[in-house]
Amino acid sequence: MGRKEVDPHRIGVHGLSGGGTQAAYISALDDRVAASAPAGYITSYRRLLESVGVQDGEQNFYQGLTNQIDHADFIEARAPKPTLIMATTRDFFSIQGARETFTELQGVYRLFGKPDNIEIVEDDYVHGYTKKTREAMYAFFQKHLQLPGSPAEEEVTLVPSTELQKTPTGQLSNSIGGETVFSLNQKEAGKLVDRLNAFRENNPSKLSGILESAKSLSGYREPGNVQNAVFTGRSQRDGYVVEKYFVKGEGEYVIPYLLLVPDNPNHKAVLYIHPDGKLAEALEGGEMEWFAKRGFVVLAPDLIGVGETGPGLLKGDAYIDGASYNMWYTSILIGKSIAGIRAGDVSRLTQLLERRSDVNEIYGVAKKEMASVLLHAAAFNPLIKRVALIDGYSSYRSIVMNRFYNPEFVQNLVAGALTAYDLPDLAACLAPRELMLVGTTDGNSEREDQEGMDSDFEVIKTAYGLKNAGKQLKIVSESSQQLEVLFGGWLSN
Repeated sequence: MGRKEVDPHRIGVHGLSGGGTQAAYISALDDRVAASAPAGYITSYRRLLESVGVQDGEQNFYQGLTNQIDHADFIEARAPKPTLIMATTRDFFSIQGARETFTELQGVYRLFGKPDNIEIVEDDYVHGYTKKTREAMYAFFQKHLQLPGSPAEEEVTLVPSTELQKTPTGQLSNSIGGETVFSLNQKEAGKLVDRLNAFRENNPSKLSGILESAKSLSGYREPGNVQNAVFTGRSQRDGYVVEKYFVKGEGEYVIPYLLLVPDNPNHKAVLYIHPDGKLAEALEGGEMEWFAKRGFVVLAPDLIGVGETGPGLLKGDAYIDGASYNMWYTSILIGKSIAGIRAGDVSRLTQLLERRSDVNEIYGVAKKEMASVLLHAAAFNPLIKRVALIDGYSSYRSIVMNRFYNPEFVQNLVAGALTAYDLPDLAACLAPRELMLVGTTDGNSEREDQEGMDSDFEVIKTAYGLKNAGKQLKIVSESSQQLEVLFGGWLSN
């Protein structure tokens, strides 16, 4: 039932910034909106990506750009109903994009015979309102909602914000026990996890479909024919040399990497993937030297966004504990996860190792948030014969289902993954290859959710059991062991 004091034929919607986003969405989807004035938001994804990058999470549709959704579409969907674009020239929402979108919309509104129903007002200001833009909004709603009065602003006494609250705290969730974004997402994720568990129980030996879904959702691309690497230098150390290279990645960027070549190779190689990049354990006495002095060729890359290749200047408006969520939001828009791109580049590096005459077998070792990258790469690439994941998180489920999680894990999440797979399913696909999980944590880099972690482990154990490969799976609770203890037996099996 509608409110008796509201004329249902004269409903307007307005908001600024995130409110401008909501105004655009609501006006596009709800036919009851007669007039709409989104402010500090309408531009274009092209101009955003050319300037500050995409913004808040709610402003980025899942695979939006993949499906050719842009800001103009939110207004075109309601054409020819009256719409006012409110913009400022120094806003981080590009004024160039706003102007170009307005020009596009003028053509659409002309097709409907209502060219006067699309308007734009702009003023020289940063992100926010000016007197000019506000008064233009008043005039717009007065015109299209048949409201009396003058659009000129008058001095008024504003009521305290507490007086506008309809609940004691101003929040429904903690005043009357309403839902939050997290609780709603948690419920939806719970349904997906239940469906995954049912599939695992009923199809314990059918994993090929999971791999195809994981490739599609992560945006993984087979590397094809990898170009030869460019050699840039060498230094001699006791028992091995350190060589420097770079090779073209999936896109228009290069992957710099170090190659430790032992004097007496054992014809085995280790891909060493660290979230801090190739230099993290490259010094004399570091972990990579430990492998090299035992005859392993060691390749340590700076995957895209790491070391020499990042993270760059773009931080965005959701830069949390050193993690740029905005970069991940971009991956959601284009349907290609950062994890999938990195996994593709790991496969590129695997090809380079395979070409070497001193390498017959390739292993992979990854630390922390890079564990999920190596896991994707190894699941898709059988050339990686053994995998060790150190201090990685047990599952995407462990992040989605817990309110607090480690922001550093965000960049290697795959949007939509739980609709078809989770990390334990990829680990299960490795059976009967050697797999070692060391110091695995929950989504907050802790071990508080032991029940959930045990459930994740059980998925992997079941798959290895079905392949009679229980001995090839090793789960170690603590990573703070000497390297000889940790890796000695795993490498010599």
